[in-house]
Amino acid sequence: MCVLISEVNNVANKYAARTMFDEGVAAYIKKDFKTSVDLFSRAIKDDPTLALFYVSRGAARLKLAKARDAKDDFDRAIALDSGYARAYHLRGIAHEQIGELARAFQDFDHALEIDPEYGAAYHSRESMLSNPKQSNLAYEEFEIINHLMAMRLTDFDKKVPSDLAI
Repeated sequence: MCVLISEVNNVANKYAARTMFDEGVAAYIKKDFKTSVDLFSRAIKDDPTLALFYVSRGAARLKLAKARDAKDDFDRAIALDSGYARAYHLRGIAHEQIGELARAFQDFDHALEIDPEYGAAYHSRESMLSNPKQSNLAYEEFEIINHLMAMRLTDFDKKVPSDLAI
């Protein structure tokens, strides 16, 4: 009996989540982004397992100039579905708005690795490249990150004076 009640509650929550999501989409289309964030949040509360809900809320948060909150939503979506190209693309836009340009490029590229025909990611990447200031900053940041990632801890230990080593 308890299992049946649990299943009924689960179905009811998923139905409520879908209803809130649909209403959130309608609010987004009307450009009522604050309401759409609220509705997507309610959908997530009822069913936190769908990456689409997080991506949708993140997209609305981008429209409200809340890039850090949006990035957190895209991170959650990617944790739920690592093959979700749109989540990477939108997280790249959030990174760009925050000023993390190398990470934006990485996310745009990752979106294109997942879906080579995803035109919006090409457009976002090209928009960054067409801005010379952003392009140069992003390239420099990307090079620094690649260099640091390539360094091995043992290489680091060799360069640290022994009195500073832990």
